[in-house]
Amino acid sequence: MKKVFSVLLALALVLGLINCAAAQEEIVIGLSEPSSGWPYINMYMVAMQKFVDETPGVRLISLSADGDIQKQANDIDDLIVQKVDVLLVCSLDGTAIVPSLAKTKAAGIPILAVSNEPDDAGIELIDGYCGPDDKEQGRIAARIIAEALDGKGKVCIVEGKPGQSTTQLRSDGFLEVLAEIAPEIEIIGSQPCDWDPAKAKAVAQTFITKYGNEIDGIFAQDDNIASAVGEVVRDANLGKDVIIVGTGGSTNGINAIREGLIYGTMMQSPTIDAENGLKLALMIVNGEPLPEKRNIIPMPIVTPDNAYEYDGEW
Repeated sequence: MKKVFSVLLALALVLGLINCAAAQEEIVIGLSEPSSGWPYINMYMVAMQKFVDETPGVRLISLSADGDIQKQANDIDDLIVQKVDVLLVCSLDGTAIVPSLAKTKAAGIPILAVSNEPDDAGIELIDGYCGPDDKEQGRIAARIIAEALDGKGKVCIVEGKPGQSTTQLRSDGFLEVLAEIAPEIEIIGSQPCDWDPAKAKAVAQTFITKYGNEIDGIFAQDDNIASAVGEVVRDANLGKDVIIVGTGGSTNGINAIREGLIYGTMMQSPTIDAENGLKLALMIVNGEPLPEKRNIIPMPIVTPDNAYEYDGEW
């Protein structure tokens, strides 16, 4: 009887060690997103979960800050307490996120910024970045609108959320390239809309009321707000074409190009973004060097000439 008990005890110990080893081998990824209510972010989170589910030995803890800076800080605190193996973070505010990044680094957890880069102080704390280049998106929009307007005209900007790095970088890139290649294009108005299509319509109406037929082009910093702006411009019967350029390649944006509501955009795939994010996160956990500190996803231009070659994902 004692012999049988000893055998059973030894077996239990072996199984326990196996279970512990299996638990230790599991890679836990923490994902902090600004808001699952934003279409692109929602699609990113769905895609990331799908890719994780298809990857043995990996578990995802995904949290949404719901547009609240303090909640994102609390979310990251929770992920630190849960001792995730790597933190993926898309910052709601590139400056406000820095203390949370510092806490994460102090806890010995590596950090991959995704989709949205923190400010310079945050860049020093992260192991890498994966996602679009927001400044380059602004540059691309400037090239599209400058070519369409033959380098001359008056343009308005419908911005995203004030203070957010995405908003600032897209504006910076847009203005930088216009100054270089189309100095005769004048920016006559710029106003934020918080990425809200309804607010974007109100902003567009304000521009139309103030400037009317003077407007030759509008850069809306997101395809969904660009589509909303296009509806306002169409309904205003301005009497001439207004070149509207968005960014992101959303379903609304691609359809709006096909329907003639807006002129152009660039593609930003949340699926590719999430797939690359998971790949780089696993490289970090496994101690492998990243290809680059900044790993930028493809961002092809879409205009009426090739709009039927692309389908929006978000």
